[in-house]
Amino acid sequence: MKRQKSRTSLFSKAAIVAITLSLSAAQANAATVETETSTEASVEGAGITFTGRVGVGYLNGEANEYVYWEDSGGRTASKLTWKIDSLYMAGLGVTIQPSHWVNINVDTWFNVGDGDGYMSDYDWMEPAIQDWTDESLHDDTNVTKGFIFDVNAEMTAFSNDQISLTGILGFRRDNFEWEARGGTYVYSAGGFRNRTGSFPAGELGITYEQTFNVPYFGVGFKGDFDRVHLGVKLIGSIFVNGEAVDQHHMRDLVTYDDFSGEQMWGFDLAFGYDISDRMGVEMTYAYEKYDTMKGDSVWHYNDEGVIVDLPNGAGADLQTSMAAVNFIYSF
Repeated sequence: MKRQKSRTSLFSKAAIVAITLSLSAAQANAATVETETSTEASVEGAGITFTGRVGVGYLNGEANEYVYWEDSGGRTASKLTWKIDSLYMAGLGVTIQPSHWVNINVDTWFNVGDGDGYMSDYDWMEPAIQDWTDESLHDDTNVTKGFIFDVNAEMTAFSNDQISLTGILGFRRDNFEWEARGGTYVYSAGGFRNRTGSFPAGELGITYEQTFNVPYFGVGFKGDFDRVHLGVKLIGSIFVNGEAVDQHHMRDLVTYDDFSGEQMWGFDLAFGYDISDRMGVEMTYAYEKYDTMKGDSVWHYNDEGVIVDLPNGAGADLQTSMAAVNFIYSF
């Protein structure tokens, strides 16, 4: 199962903008579709403002897992698509404002119970055949882990009574795991797609886990118009590091993959309304995408005691989206 690489000038331009905004702020200082409910509290003392958050969210997404045959020109040998149809998340967060021109935000999200998913697995076992030779489909797939950690600093480059423009510097970690059970298959064994059948219902076939770590930069806009609040953030990076673990339980095979140097981008949209001086409601939408990465893979055939290294033999990508409704209370 394998992965690939790319870069885009979008992030180079965004990096220049973010750095320029951050420097301007220093000089002036002087200078997953889905719902999330949260409660927010503020405490101010010694010139520092603290804001706490708790939330519940609903996340959707899709990850792809690739195997490449490097000795056949790096062509795709296998592709597994892991979907997140619904995953409920709980979150905790805090914002620290040590100065009027900088906010430090820390947020952690984790799944509440298993989420619904789906997995499809396609193999291209014959180089002379362009179409897939083997297929397995798994409706009984659960998302057993969802974890997001995000820490960032927002530095104000410009602000007046209604709007502000910020530069963003942060770090993010995304970690998801799936389990596929049962399912149906079509194999090419002594012929082309000549063997069909089903796996035992409920039997664990494959467990797959992805983890991405990424430092990122970005820009943000905030608008405060009496009781109405608007927010937009755009983030990106070309310094993504990732890893993946694939366990084929029926074959007693475990693969370990490592990736680096690919890109990520995402954006957040927010609309808020103050119900009172202390209470408000906020609707948000967030999207995030890790482009396909290609890296090395190590295969452990545990039943045989054999380990095989496959340079440039693995690939992975991920995209998630989340819409949210936040209820806010400040004191």
